[in-house]
Amino acid sequence: MKAKSLAAGAVALATAVALQLSGAASALADEPSDPSPSSNSAHGGPVLDDVHNVPTTAVAGNVTFLDNVKGVSGYSGLNFIHYDKYGYDFMFANGTGGLAVWSLKDPKHPAMVSKITAAELRQPGDTQDRFWEGENMTVDPKRKLVFLSRDPRGFGGTVSTGQSGVYIVDVKNPWKPETVVFQPIAAGHTATCINDCTYLWSVGPANTGTPGQDPSWKGVPIRVTDIRDIKHPRTLDLALDLGRVDGTTDYVHSVDVDKNGVAWASGEGGVRGYWTKGRHYDPVQKRNRVATAYDPVPYAGGTVVPTNPAGTAFFDFFDHNAYHNTEKLGSFDKGELLYITNENITTCSQAGEFKIASLKGSYDGESWRSTPEKPFRLDLISHWSPWGKEGSATTGSCSAHWFTVNGNIVAQAWYGQGTRFLDVSDPKNPTQVGYFRVPSGTGVTAGSASAAYWHNGLVYVADYNRGVDVLRFDGKLAGKPDKKICWNSCDK
Repeated sequence: MKAKSLAAGAVALATAVALQLSGAASALADEPSDPSPSSNSAHGGPVLDDVHNVPTTAVAGNVTFLDNVKGVSGYSGLNFIHYDKYGYDFMFANGTGGLAVWSLKDPKHPAMVSKITAAELRQPGDTQDRFWEGENMTVDPKRKLVFLSRDPRGFGGTVSTGQSGVYIVDVKNPWKPETVVFQPIAAGHTATCINDCTYLWSVGPANTGTPGQDPSWKGVPIRVTDIRDIKHPRTLDLALDLGRVDGTTDYVHSVDVDKNGVAWASGEGGVRGYWTKGRHYDPVQKRNRVATAYDPVPYAGGTVVPTNPAGTAFFDFFDHNAYHNTEKLGSFDKGELLYITNENITTCSQAGEFKIASLKGSYDGESWRSTPEKPFRLDLISHWSPWGKEGSATTGSCSAHWFTVNGNIVAQAWYGQGTRFLDVSDPKNPTQVGYFRVPSGTGVTAGSASAAYWHNGLVYVADYNRGVDVLRFDGKLAGKPDKKICWNSCDK
């Protein structure tokens, strides 16, 4: 892999953004004067002013920078909804500044069309205009809804005193998003639509000031909310995925639904999968039964042996998010492999890694019976870090973070290490095939990549500092390209 010349890259990047800005000006000139979208409009409404930060300092290999948009802040997560009415997609992002919405009529150059600021999301008792944090944003593409998961550390709160829950936002008109309701929930770090967005699973963080947290728990498990009536959501008086750390209930960080409909809950103590609909064999209860969003059937999973064999600390077992590969890959069985982020935000040389684990031996409820005396652990197939690799940062704060998968290419955000593209065709040997990292420089906002999303052939990166970077991977797409990129709720 050959890194691009920075001087040549700077010229190319500046030219790309100059063309984009010129195009945006032309688009604005063609916009209708009436700001209300109409059903027969080719574009539907006006474009708002935005900031585009050209990364002239970028360190890149096999990746082309296309554009950057800032919106209301930096962002932890993105999602996308297609509108048949307009014939193209819209991109939604949430971060400390609130919610921002862009038209992807030109996918390479998002055009900001609306926003809901953090100030507009404040609830009684809040002391700051600071939303937190909305990782792994979930949407309902059919009803055109966006769910903003509120962590208790937002708006001046703390992990033990702040209010957690979810904002339900109606985006039928993407130029005029409207907050329908804020639903307090005793969980709120991330949320995921379950069963075609009829229910919402809210999870994390370590604690919450919203009533409902059992004092014996070490972290927040899964909370279930019925969202069939969005004006009157109903949070059920129960919690799921208990006893996930050898019998102890701890922090569930995220939930991602695979192509088969299994919901994988990641957090302290590993990754465990659940059926949420249909009739399945329950390996814990030893009987066939119907799975629901509020009474799911255990499937497989568990805690992976730590990459440090002597590891006993929290972050040795903190699995941030996961992707279940439902296909056969190499010599491994169909559906055997689990791709995992182990998050540990620290110096780049010791930061959390990307891991691949085998689910073999976990289909009979082993993880649900694991104890400190008789622990069950998944086999670790491989692990990977950008430290010492081409394009690596040598100082700063880094860790593996959110990723998506297209074919056999993983696009993953790594905070200060930027965005990395890994070929996992050989699961025992993940190989870097591309990278994009933005160091600070004169007029350049340094990158801190939170999440990388494959979407219609491009990669959109939610960045805590920069906003959203639009990238094109120029390497070979190994494996069969995915028609639908699965993360968070895959039945979208």
